[in-house]
Amino acid sequence: MHDLHIHLGGAVPSSVLWEILCDNGLRTEYVDFATFHDSLTARADDVKSLDDFLGRYFQVTEEIQSSPSAASVSAYQVVAKAYRRAQVSALELRFNPQKRMRHGLHTMDAIILAVMQGLERASLHYGVATGIILSLGRDLSLESNWQIIDAAIKWRSRGPLNGANGVVGIDMAGPESRSLELSKPWMSEVSAMMEKAREAGLKITYHVGESEATGPDGMLRVLEEIHPDRIGHGIELRNAVGKTRDALVTLLRENAVCMELCPTVNLVTRVIPDYACIARFVRDLADNEIPYCINTDNPYLIHTNLQREYEIVGNELGNDASLLLDLGMEHAIRHSFIKA
Repeated sequence: MHDLHIHLGGAVPSSVLWEILCDNGLRTEYVDFATFHDSLTARADDVKSLDDFLGRYFQVTEEIQSSPSAASVSAYQVVAKAYRRAQVSALELRFNPQKRMRHGLHTMDAIILAVMQGLERASLHYGVATGIILSLGRDLSLESNWQIIDAAIKWRSRGPLNGANGVVGIDMAGPESRSLELSKPWMSEVSAMMEKAREAGLKITYHVGESEATGPDGMLRVLEEIHPDRIGHGIELRNAVGKTRDALVTLLRENAVCMELCPTVNLVTRVIPDYACIARFVRDLADNEIPYCINTDNPYLIHTNLQREYEIVGNELGNDASLLLDLGMEHAIRHSFIKA
């Protein structure tokens, strides 16, 4: 199985983060491991929104991972755990290097290299093909995002080394509440960033339509102006109607844009009411010949793994489960950014 949408900030076991925290002598409010572990367990009855989820959990994990040694250990553990828990054979790990520099104490190059080295060790040890996707941030300045683009180009894929592929793509992530995709000046600048990355040979994925804040209109703007290879989540397609829905379905199908589905995190962040919603969405995508794949997003914050995500969706799909899940696996392989 391939996990194409997994965040470094939410994919490292709390035990590993606790050891990094203690070894580095970081000052925090957590008095013991039990308190720390509980604070990094995201529950649907406690999380208020997508913004709440991103702000409450990622700020903690990103700060702990903000050193070359911590970033390398974290990257290694993501792959090791994914393989041991779900026999994942390929994994594209995404993270924002700007948010792991500890306020300028470390360089972005040092963080990227450390993650790359962690993935190279993991690929060698477990035989898992890996690639890095660098995430831009809606909550960062345009200048900071341009710096990430330049870093991604500098560190772009150098070809597989024991299955590790280096930087293979660019992502846009972060809080959707400001609806920046509906801002023409902002989108114009981001479009230029993405085009520069594409010209350098990098692939593009984009978090959009994860909540109603960007919604179908934001998805349409991204598809028309960014021309991504994949869409992160895109669950708001289910709420599109009329000409907007027709345009979205046409663009997704004709450009073979793969939808990265992450069932459990959408439930935890209150984006969907239940898992049946994801099953209906999968059927809709399949009926309209739109590629899709199933992923974990933040497996250790929400206590899941890739095998469990497939089982969740399969249980809701019923008789068609085998056919539709196999189709999702085929799409994941076909739309991976990792070189064969």
